[in-house]
Amino acid sequence: MKKLKVNLMMVLALVIGVATMSFKLADTDTAWHYDGSGSYTDANNWILGSAPSNTCQVGGTKPCEIEVDAPTKPDLEELLSNMDDQQVLDLNSVSRRF
Repeated sequence: MKKLKVNLMMVLALVIGVATMSFKLADTDTAWHYDGSGSYTDANNWILGSAPSNTCQVGGTKPCEIEVDAPTKPDLEELLSNMDDQQVLDLNSVSRRF
């Protein structure tokens, strides 16, 4: 009986550990949408949040929406500072605007 209790406690600890790790490993990307003017690499041309409905399309030559690990404007600025316009377009090749 004592061995059964020990085994159950170990299983419970393992389940709690796995559940805790799954929350820490969750995707933390933030959505940003392009305002339609200026350089794609300028964080000031991006607005926090998803693009309005029917704005993004599969075609087009400008970016529309990206999801990146940049929860604040300074984080986005740092991320985009190491990219050119084509690299920003490549972040989401199916979300474009004309």
